[in-house]
Amino acid sequence: MKPVFKSRENKVHIVDGREVWEHRGNAVGAVILGIYKDNVFVLGEKRSQNMPDGKGLWVVPSGYMNYDEDGWDAMRRECWEETGFDVNKYKRYFDNDKEPFYTHTKPTENRQNIVIWYCIIYDFSGRDLPREVETYKDKEIDKVEWIPIEKVFTSNYKWAFGHDERIERAVMKFEKYLK
Repeated sequence: MKPVFKSRENKVHIVDGREVWEHRGNAVGAVILGIYKDNVFVLGEKRSQNMPDGKGLWVVPSGYMNYDEDGWDAMRRECWEETGFDVNKYKRYFDNDKEPFYTHTKPTENRQNIVIWYCIIYDFSGRDLPREVETYKDKEIDKVEWIPIEKVFTSNYKWAFGHDERIERAVMKFEKYLK
């Protein structure tokens, strides 16, 4: 007897004479943490009013993977495109060997993405936080900010897509590297 599955089959469409499959999208997310003056900061961005969803809410850098792109490179690109932060410009204190720390696969009503989550920790002791990212703006992003970790979960910051939960998960998982 065939088992019962809660999914629907992927659909195929013919576009310009080619088969195109409808399927769940692959995306990446980046929890970028900076240690500075014995405090922990997370790189966050406030979505603009131009976005189709999550308008005016905070997120961490994230987005869809491009064709022929692995997860780490997609995460690097999204960080750059959304905040102007180059993850390779600064010496990484911890990067989980460039492996994801969490993969989100649970679909919701309007979110079918499979999201591969990375965490990088930088130690900015002896230098300033790279504040140049805080001047970054584009049509998708109103504001980029290094947010003190203790403020992430306050009412001043409303988060989209469960990104606050991903920040909390990263901080808890890698707490020993944040001391």
